[in-house]
Amino acid sequence: MNEVPVQVFSSYDRSDPAAAKAEHPRNPYTGVVTLIEDRGGSRDGRVLLVHRRARAHRGALWCLPGGYIEYGEDFLTAGRREVLEETGLSVRIASILSVVSNFFEPGRHTLVVVLLGRVTADSPPARAGDDADGLEWFPLEGPLPEMAFEADRHIIGRYAATRLSGTPVDPRYAG
Repeated sequence: MNEVPVQVFSSYDRSDPAAAKAEHPRNPYTGVVTLIEDRGGSRDGRVLLVHRRARAHRGALWCLPGGYIEYGEDFLTAGRREVLEETGLSVRIASILSVVSNFFEPGRHTLVVVLLGRVTADSPPARAGDDADGLEWFPLEGPLPEMAFEADRHIIGRYAATRLSGTPVDPRYAG
């Protein structure tokens, strides 16, 4: 399969004169997002999205729960932590769905690990928290609300179309 990679943010200007002159290379911020599918009851085939607070980057829009990986933190712990902070839910990370690069504007480039999470049986009820002022289950097949990040819409659409569960994670190499 010889597919040409598609740059989701093709309008981003990667030329940054300050970065070219910097003594140390600039690296992307690393983050995680978790696609949580409700696979039971009346909400089968839905994805949980959080509504970002207006003060947040790309605020007042919807996204998958996620955020930055903290220094010294592994990506699985970061995924679980971000879901808990933004939704109040405890999740088990089942797999890696993808890795995406986001080019928002000069000086803000992220590399994000996209995880598939399952709500644990002992999880508390969902509630909005941290940078979220709301959360809601949306049908995987859409329509989706106005999204903060193009990559989230792409990941949800691809998952809905294929139901590929990704690459299983091995927690022995996470921490």
